[in-house]
Amino acid sequence: MSEDEKNSLNTSDNGTPQKAESDQDSTDGGSFVADILGTLGIGSRSSGKGPPAESGKTIKQRPPASPPQLENEVRTSQWGQDTSYHQEADLSQDPIGADAIEIQSPKRTSHKRWLLFPVLLVFAAGTFFLLKNREPTPPAPDVVATYNGKNITTAELKAFIEQEGLKEMEHMICPAHGYDHSKCDPTEECESHPVDSLEGYQQMTARLATEQMVMDWAEENGMLQREDVRHTMSDLLNDVTVSQYAEQLHNENVSVESVSSWEVQQYYDDNRAAYAGKTLSEVEDEIRQTLASQKDENFFPQYIEQLKKTAGLQVNFDILKVTEPTEQEISAYYQKNQNTYAVSESATYLEIRITGSDAASRATDASRKIRSGESFDSVATSFAEGGKAAEQTITKEDAANGGKQKLFTMKVGDISDPIDNGDGSQSILQLKSKKSAGVQPLSEVKAEIRSALLEEKTAQEYEQRKTETLFSIHSRRYTLGDFYTEFLELSEVNQKSYASFDKKKQLVEQIISQELLLEESGDAASGENSHDMEELKIQYLSQMIHQEEVDDKLIDATDEEAQQYYDENLESMVSPATAQLNLIWISQGDNAEKKALAKSKAEEALAALKNGTEFSAVAGQYSEDTSAEIGGEIQGEFHEGDLDPSMSKAISSLAVGEYSEIVDFAGGYYIIQIRERAEKRQLAFEEVSENIKAHLQEQQHAQLEADMEQTLLERFGFTVYDKTLRQLMKEAAVENEAAS
Repeated sequence: MSEDEKNSLNTSDNGTPQKAESDQDSTDGGSFVADILGTLGIGSRSSGKGPPAESGKTIKQRPPASPPQLENEVRTSQWGQDTSYHQEADLSQDPIGADAIEIQSPKRTSHKRWLLFPVLLVFAAGTFFLLKNREPTPPAPDVVATYNGKNITTAELKAFIEQEGLKEMEHMICPAHGYDHSKCDPTEECESHPVDSLEGYQQMTARLATEQMVMDWAEENGMLQREDVRHTMSDLLNDVTVSQYAEQLHNENVSVESVSSWEVQQYYDDNRAAYAGKTLSEVEDEIRQTLASQKDENFFPQYIEQLKKTAGLQVNFDILKVTEPTEQEISAYYQKNQNTYAVSESATYLEIRITGSDAASRATDASRKIRSGESFDSVATSFAEGGKAAEQTITKEDAANGGKQKLFTMKVGDISDPIDNGDGSQSILQLKSKKSAGVQPLSEVKAEIRSALLEEKTAQEYEQRKTETLFSIHSRRYTLGDFYTEFLELSEVNQKSYASFDKKKQLVEQIISQELLLEESGDAASGENSHDMEELKIQYLSQMIHQEEVDDKLIDATDEEAQQYYDENLESMVSPATAQLNLIWISQGDNAEKKALAKSKAEEALAALKNGTEFSAVAGQYSEDTSAEIGGEIQGEFHEGDLDPSMSKAISSLAVGEYSEIVDFAGGYYIIQIRERAEKRQLAFEEVSENIKAHLQEQQHAQLEADMEQTLLERFGFTVYDKTLRQLMKEAAVENEAAS
C-alpha cells in the first residue's frame, strides 16, 4: 500500500478531525493594508476568534526558540537557502491528548517574517480603500493613486511593473500542462494575464504605494536616523554585496565552464593510465567536473590569501584576549549568588504509562503481575506506552501538582500502585533515587560561573580598549569596538560558541574576509543590483515597523484570563474519541483479472480470521502493506471522522478486537481491526491553559495589527483611481495587439 493510498484514507489534511469553523467571517478579505503589509512582513491577518478546540487540528506546543535577530531573518528571507517543503499526510499520528487543540501561538518578538516580495499579490475582491458610492476622480489624467498628499503616475506604475518583471512572471505554470503553454486553450485560467486586468493594476498600484508608505513611516518616526537601524541596514547591504560578488567569482573561476581546454588536455595527459582506451572527447565532461570540484575546494581560501597580501593587512589578535577569572573570583561569585544555585527536593523514577479505554483494568493487571514477582522491566514491555518504562525526574512541588507526590514517601526501589493521571491514562512508578533540597556544589556550577565572569570581563576590558585597532586594510582601521558591536549582534548561542580567544580569532578572520571581498567588489551594488538593495531596505524597515507596532506591544495572557476563556468555552475543551487500528490491505492491481485474484485473496484472509487465526498472523501472511511486518499495526490514533466514509462506516460499531468485513476502497481491499479505543473526554484546565494563553495572545496580536492598519489608512489616505487604470489597460491592449 503506497503512502498516497494510505493518505487517501484520511478526509482531512492533517489526519485529525475537522470540526465546524469558528465564528470567523470567511468573507472578510481584510483591508488592502492587511494584504499588502502581509507581503511586506508587517502583518498577516488571522481572526483568532474561534475557541481553541473548535478546529480540532493537532499542534504540539514547543518551547519558543530564541528570538532570531531581525537582521538574520531578513537576510535569510532573501539570500538564504529555501528550506520550505511539503510534508505529506501520514496515517501515523501523535497520540491525541491535551494538545489536540489548535491555537496558533505568536511568540513575543519571534514572529518570523520572510520578507521576499512575491511576483504578484493575490488580493480578495473589494479589499481596496475605494469610495463605495461613487468612483473618485483623479487629480490629473495620469494619476493612478494618491497617498499622503503624493501622486503615483502611470509612468511610475509602468516603470515599477517593468522593473519587477511582472509581465514575464505572471503566467508561470498550467495546472493541466505544466510549463508547456502551447497545449493550453485561450479560455483556460492559466492563460489569463492578471497584470492586464483592473484588479491586477490595483494590486500593483497598492504594492508600489505601500513600499513608499513604509519608507515615509520610517522617516517620520525617525527610524532611518537610529544608529541601530542604520548599522543593521549597512550590514545587510554589505552581506548581500559580498554574497553576489562571491557568486560572480564562483561562476567565473570555479564553474565547469571556467575550466579551459588546455586544463582538460593537461589533466588527461597526466592521467592517461586511468583513461586507458578512452579518447579525450569521451572523458572531457568527467575531467571538467573533476577540475571544477578541485577548484571549488581551494579557490576561495587562495583568493582571500592573495587579497590579504595586496591589502596591506595588519592584525593585532592580542587585544582580543581577556583576563581569566581567578579561583578567588569564582568562589566569591558563587557565595554572592548562592540563591541562584538552589535546587528543590527531587525524585528520579521509572514510569509505566498505560493508555487506552481499558487503561484502569490493564494497570490493575500490570500491578498484579509485579506483586506476583514479574520484573518491572518485563511488565513495562507488555503494558507500557511504547513498550518500555520512561525515566523521569520531578521536583516535590511539581509532583504535588501532577499527582506523583507518593514518590516522596517511597523508598528507593519501591513500586507504586496504579496512579490515575486524570487524562484517562494510568501510571505505575518505581523510585530510582532521591535528591534532597539544597544548593548545587561549586564543582557543578564552576564552568557556568567562569563563563558569566568572562562575559563581564570581556565587556569591561573591550570598553576600555574599544578605540584600539584590531586590524587595518589599506590603512582603514577596524577597531576592537567595531568588532564587539558585531559580536553582540550574534545570537546568544553564537556568542557563547565564540567566547574563547581562539574562536574570536576565527570570527575576526571571517570579518576580514568579508571586508576584503566587499572592498574588491567595487560597483557590485550599483546598476541593476541597486533595486534589490532598495527592496531589501524596505523589507527590513517593514519588519521593524511590525516589531515595534505589534510584537513589542504584546502582553502575556494571565491565568485569570485563561480560566475565564476556559469556563466560557467549556464545550469545546474536549479530547475527541479515538481508535487505534490494525490493517490488512491487498492491492486490486491494474486490470480485472488482478482485481479478481485480489478479491479471492482478501476472502481467504477474512475466512482465516473467522476460523480463529490471530489478526497479526493473517496480516503477516496476506497483507501487502508495509505494516504486515508488525502484524498490520498502523501507528497512532484516528478519529473516525478522519477516515473515508466507507471506512468509518465499516468500523463504527466494532468493539476492541473485532474486525470489519472486506472494504473495497481506492484500488484496494481492506480488512480493519480495532486495536484500542479511547472515549471522548473533557479536558482539564491544566491540560489546555498554555494553549488558551497562546490563543488569547493571537487575538491580541490580530487587534494590534488592525490598529496599525487603521493608523496607516488615517495617516496616508491611500486612494486608487480606476478611471486612470482602465485607460492604462486600453493602452496595454493596443500595445499587446501591435506586438502580436
